[in-house]
Amino acid sequence: MFIDSRAFIFLGANLLLFYLVQLVNSSLASLGIYLLLLGLMPVLPALYLKPRSAFICILLSGLWIDAACPVPFGFFTTLFLLAGTLTSLLRHRLRPEHSFHPSILAQFFNLGVILILTLRKGAGNYFVLELWIQTALIILTSSLALLLITPWFFRFQRMLIAFFRLDPEPEGLPIR
Repeated sequence: MFIDSRAFIFLGANLLLFYLVQLVNSSLASLGIYLLLLGLMPVLPALYLKPRSAFICILLSGLWIDAACPVPFGFFTTLFLLAGTLTSLLRHRLRPEHSFHPSILAQFFNLGVILILTLRKGAGNYFVLELWIQTALIILTSSLALLLITPWFFRFQRMLIAFFRLDPEPEGLPIR
C-alpha cells in the first residue's frame, strides 16, 4: 500500500487535538493567553511510520494547521517537516512504545514552535517587555497543559491503532 493505514489514525488524532485546543483557546481569549500544543503532532507519526507515510501524515497535518491559523502559508508545515525529520533521524535511539521519550520530544518541539512563532510575529517589537511576558505565560501554560495531555494523547493514538487491529509496532526499527 502506498501509505500506511496508521497514518490516517495519526492524522485524525492530530486534527482532533487541534480542534479541541482551539475550543479551549476560544474560552481563554478573555484572559489574553492561549495554548499552543503543536509539538505533539509530528512525534508519533515520525516514530511509528516509514518515512514516506510519516512525511504524508506530517505534511497534511501541517497544511491543515497552516490553513486554519493566521500565519504565512507553509509556516507550520515547514516546522512540522523539520521536527518530523529530526525525530525520524533519532528514532533508532528512542523508545516509542513508552511515552517518556516522545513526551520530551513534544516538549522541545512545542517550545521551539512557540519561540519561532514569537520571533516571526513579534518582528520589530523584540525590546517590548510585554511581548516576552506574554510569551513566557504561553510557554508556561502550554508546557503545563502538555504535561497533562501528552500521555493521554499518545495512549489515545495507540488505543486507536489497537482498536482497528493494526500493527502496534513501529516500522523499520532494528531488532532489539
